[in-house]
Amino acid sequence: MTEKINNPPQVGSEVDVTIQAMAFGGEGVARYDNYVIFIPDVIPGEKARVKITAAKRSYGRGTLVELLEPSPDRIDPPCGVYGVCGGCQYLHVSYEKSLEFKEQQLREICRRIGGISIDDLCDPIRPAPEPYSYRNVISLHVTDGAEGREVGYVARDNKTFVPISSCPIARDAINGTLGGIGRVLSSFEHSDMIKEIAIKYDGERVLFNPVYRDRFRLKSNDRLCYRQQDLVFKYGLKSFFQVNHSMIPVLIDTVSEGHDAIPDGTLFDLYAGVGLFSIALAGRFSRVAGIELARESVECFEENVAANKSDNITIVQDPVERVFKYAYDDFKSAANSVLVDPPREGLKREVIQFLNRTAFRKLVYVSCDPATLARDLKSLKADYSIRKITPIDMFPQTKHLETVTVLEKDAH
Repeated sequence: MTEKINNPPQVGSEVDVTIQAMAFGGEGVARYDNYVIFIPDVIPGEKARVKITAAKRSYGRGTLVELLEPSPDRIDPPCGVYGVCGGCQYLHVSYEKSLEFKEQQLREICRRIGGISIDDLCDPIRPAPEPYSYRNVISLHVTDGAEGREVGYVARDNKTFVPISSCPIARDAINGTLGGIGRVLSSFEHSDMIKEIAIKYDGERVLFNPVYRDRFRLKSNDRLCYRQQDLVFKYGLKSFFQVNHSMIPVLIDTVSEGHDAIPDGTLFDLYAGVGLFSIALAGRFSRVAGIELARESVECFEENVAANKSDNITIVQDPVERVFKYAYDDFKSAANSVLVDPPREGLKREVIQFLNRTAFRKLVYVSCDPATLARDLKSLKADYSIRKITPIDMFPQTKHLETVTVLEKDAH
């Protein structure tokens, strides 16, 4: 039964509240006469004066006006545009406390969306070695400023441009290019049509990838490179690759722990990208089938297979939902495992249906969105049992969270 709200606050009014929780997305949750208010830049336990900026029937949103009692976990944000920029949500919180919030949010999302309790299944969150200066890629919007072209992020309102000269979560080498970004932009053809620019750094060199307003696309065969012990992974300007290189060993180790070595088995790697997991796990299986659609990623995947002499890997270029069944028929063996690393939208219904009716020994699900993960686990739990879920802080200071979930097929 919904609690009656006697006097909901009006837009523009100011109210004093105590922050009770941290919602997924990084907003604090408070109640005012049973009326729920979401407020950014606060911490549970704090008492704050907030201004109501939006009011619906059962909840509203507010902004911080004054901290009446700050939390001991509060720190000074190391960013001049924090609170305006929409990129980070936890720069005002100690890193250790932000990890607690993310782990709590994962548990709550799995319960609320997936109908699953993971209290006995969830490993402690794996922290990043460096909570700042970790991103190997940033994407910036480009606009015309008073003194030439400017780059920046989009504000929290999703429309205001926020110019920046540095970013506390970007690698130093990337920040070092921003002072001369005007010259970089002007070096590209049709520079006046550039609306965004991605800046990528692989530890040795920085590359730029402009995005244009029209259909014009810059063609480039440039490659960046990531090395993991004796393995080498090349990726292009348009290829997806993990943005936090320092956490890739943790991610690979966690995925490897979820897969038993099956010398006579086949691993199906869905949404394989440039082959990071296929190549890292190739020695554990007789065969690997890596399925990926994006052309540049497939080209890099092929280069990486050759460079690492991973001769037991077959690459299939096609949408996962269309080709998975046929790839399974071609490559299945008595012992099969599957690894999925879908985009933020999660798995398509056709993929889940095929996973449910197919005899995979083990399924390892790598996710960058706890909400779509929980939704998909709900659809998989009738045929699979969750053995373990490991949160990994690939994206410190932000609301985003990587997870690795290990599932096993139930015997029927």
